[in-house]
Amino acid sequence: MALSVADIKLYLRIDNDVEDAMLQRLLAQADAYLAGAVDDFAMHCKTESFDKQADIVRAAIVAEMYNNRDCQEEKHQAFPYFIRSAIAQLQYSADSVSAEGSGGA
Repeated sequence: MALSVADIKLYLRIDNDVEDAMLQRLLAQADAYLAGAVDDFAMHCKTESFDKQADIVRAAIVAEMYNNRDCQEEKHQAFPYFIRSAIAQLQYSADSVSAEGSGGA
C-alpha cells in the first residue's frame, strides 16, 4: 500500500492542509527515488511484507526532504545513514526474493 498524504501528515505531525500539494509531490519523489534505487521495486511492492518495509522508508525519505527543504548546504546533499541503510535492506530483500523465485540462492 502506498502511503497517502494523510499518512504522511500523521507521521510528520502536520495538522493543516496548507502543504498537501507539496507533500504529494514529495511522496511521488520518494517513490521515484526508491524505484530507481531498488531493482523491480513496483513488482516487489506487490508483496505485503516488502511494501510495509518500503512504506517506512517512503515516510523517512519524505520527512527528510520536508524537514530539509530550505537547506542548501552541501552536508544535506545525501540522505542520512539510516535511510541509505534501509534502502540497501530493501534492495537485499528484493534480491533474495528474486533469487528464491528463480531457484537460486
